[in-house]
Amino acid sequence: MYSFFLIILEQVVMYLPLLLGSYISFSLMKTPDLSVESAFLFGAVAGAKTIQLLDGLSPKIILPVVISGALLGGSLVGVISSCITRFGKIPALLSSIITIGIFQGLFLLIFSTPYISLARFTNPLMITMLTAHHNELISISLITTIVGMVTTFLLNTQLGHCFAIFGINSAFFNHFNISSQYVFIVGIILANGLAGLSGYFFAQTNNLIEINMGAGKSLFCITSLIMGKTITRNASKKTLLIPLAGLLNYFALQQTLLKLGFNLKYFTAIQALVVLILLIVFFQKNNSKIDQLGV
Repeated sequence: MYSFFLIILEQVVMYLPLLLGSYISFSLMKTPDLSVESAFLFGAVAGAKTIQLLDGLSPKIILPVVISGALLGGSLVGVISSCITRFGKIPALLSSIITIGIFQGLFLLIFSTPYISLARFTNPLMITMLTAHHNELISISLITTIVGMVTTFLLNTQLGHCFAIFGINSAFFNHFNISSQYVFIVGIILANGLAGLSGYFFAQTNNLIEINMGAGKSLFCITSLIMGKTITRNASKKTLLIPLAGLLNYFALQQTLLKLGFNLKYFTAIQALVVLILLIVFFQKNNSKIDQLGV
């Protein structure tokens, strides 16, 4: 049972930056930015490249540089996706699909193979170890806690309020001489940067980066956010309790099914059914408006 809860905790702290980013883009800004899948991948790529350059140095020196690299790798995806949308006048959903194609090709251009192993390089997350099976848990937990605190602070600033206003009515800014373009681009860059950090955590704990590791992460984010929104439906509309509660329940459900002998290769279907049921039972029952992504 102890291991059961440790696994859930490790999964939650690993994926919380990704869900915080998706909360900003999907839920607050109401933007179907599926490029978080590429950001998840390229955060790992940037982190791996940084480790290769600094391999041999102390993990305490490498870690802050690698974290910065992962954030920048994910942010680069956000820059491309948001600029295609705003300057190319292309809908966000289509822009994100184009961005996914661009970065998959870029991955193959960089590595020539669809995967790369990190096992031969220094693991900067193993500064302290909790157990033999959860080597990176303490480091990831501390980093994610800091990221969560900074994100909470940011969402309570004027910029954070602007993200929520953009999702309600992006034309609002035109009446106050505020650039909606700036709000959109910064929001998407921030969301993708956070996704990149989770991508690095995932790759480092598995010692592998694979070209399709970001596939399905959009459905994962939507499922978790809908679960969180359902559980905390009486809470404030802008609260980090939503992604946190969603993640806890998502991984609790996943690990419970695994304990019962369920084959997790069918879990994507379970995700889709959970989304469908929650939308029908809780949202339509209360006559709530369902936006493009339901979050």
